[in-house]
Amino acid sequence: MKRLYRYTASVLAAALCLSAALSFPASAAVEEYGLTPEERYYMEIQSNSWENWPSGPQVYAESAIVMEASTGTILYAKNIDDQHYPASITKVMTVLLALENCDLDEEVTFSHNAVYSIDYASSHIARDEGEVLTVEECLYAILLESANECSNAIAEHIAGTTEAFAELMNERAAQLGCTNTHFANPHGLPDENHYTSAHDMALILKEAVKHETFRRISSTSRYTLRATNLKDEELLMNNHHYMISAYKTSRFLDDTVFAGKTGYTSVALNTLVTCATRNGMDLLCVTMKSQGSGEQGVPIYTDTANLLDYAGENFQKVNISQNETNFTINQNELFSTGSSFFENTTPMIELDSDGYVILPVGTEFSAASPQLEFVDGDDEVIATLTYTYAGQEVGSTDLLMTGTDIQEFSFQKIDEGDESSDTISQADGTQVRLIKINLRTIGIAAGVIVLAAALIFAGWKLSGSLSINWAPLRTWKRRWSDRNAFGNQNRIRYRSWKRRRKINWKFWKK
Repeated sequence: MKRLYRYTASVLAAALCLSAALSFPASAAVEEYGLTPEERYYMEIQSNSWENWPSGPQVYAESAIVMEASTGTILYAKNIDDQHYPASITKVMTVLLALENCDLDEEVTFSHNAVYSIDYASSHIARDEGEVLTVEECLYAILLESANECSNAIAEHIAGTTEAFAELMNERAAQLGCTNTHFANPHGLPDENHYTSAHDMALILKEAVKHETFRRISSTSRYTLRATNLKDEELLMNNHHYMISAYKTSRFLDDTVFAGKTGYTSVALNTLVTCATRNGMDLLCVTMKSQGSGEQGVPIYTDTANLLDYAGENFQKVNISQNETNFTINQNELFSTGSSFFENTTPMIELDSDGYVILPVGTEFSAASPQLEFVDGDDEVIATLTYTYAGQEVGSTDLLMTGTDIQEFSFQKIDEGDESSDTISQADGTQVRLIKINLRTIGIAAGVIVLAAALIFAGWKLSGSLSINWAPLRTWKRRWSDRNAFGNQNRIRYRSWKRRRKINWKFWKK
């Protein structure tokens, strides 16, 4: 009965769409899209006006961005902050919240609303009310088949209702720095209050690819869903992203692509997010509002392929700690803890070795300008170094407090017969090198130092409190110095008298 109801609903929806299409003139299609494909193609690319920045390709998408995942560096920008309907790339946020709030083996039960609140002509995998899947199985259905009822079920599983889940989506988007986004549902079906931008989608995608599960599921070309409590047969699901799966064509397959999600509605047109590894960089590409041609996958995937080629060929990823020369704080000679013991010194502050900048190929690291910002309230991170090039932020790294590693030493008394040995045997038979310390000698030396310090201190105190006349001593010292001066007559007479006595003594002795 349920299937008959859904079949009837789909037939009625198709009839309504057909009658609407026939009731409008042919020019209405252009009116709906706003701009022709050629007009979108020749729209301004803002990143091409950045000084000393590689010029990027023209694309048919109305908005497009390429971002490097580890640094957040924007490599290509075309109307990246314009608001558009996202269609099914909305599901990247739905999956992100599922990964952050659920275990993969949790069971999800499909409600009546989850199944029947969506248009049956939209993407789904024909689940029924009361059917049970795991969270992981729902995520496969969402990312591969773009299943709208699975998105609803996940939303209700996490937040109770799809409306409450939309609030969570908007809160998370704000936390990620999105400024042109408002979600109204977990699947992306048309709603005038459901929109985002290419830049915001890149920020959401940047967070999603941090999850290995997202990468694994999104990069799967085919997945077989097991039989469930209400379905006796397995279901083969295919990834609809042509650069990952040869579901309908192998023309755009790209083994550097490791994640992605497609989207389409009549108001959003084609939307696409793609993640690929090129030249050591994880590149995030988002295109929005692309009008397709009669040829399969063109120009949607052609745009993305050209953008990934542009980014991979024109940019490089440079490690900051290996190239930074303005800040030598990672060297042992500076910022030492002072806890060096037996020639072992540990630096107190160092640069995070995982910090990178993204620069045009052939650009020296020194061309990037660093800016230091101190961080309060963090026991480990002291400050952040942020780098800019061509007026754009290209990466950052942290200055870390490494702490002081103090070596531990065990002390024991050596038997009199072992004093000449440099090693000692442990219970397990291993030899341990000894550092011998004569406590008696150290004690005597320490006593002498303390006594000398006490005498000096006492003399200083007495000289300040007693009235001692040092004039006779100073007079004697001055006379002694004068008498031994080279031109002093007394010295000359004294030396002559001494010489005569020596001569007379020799004469008498003979």
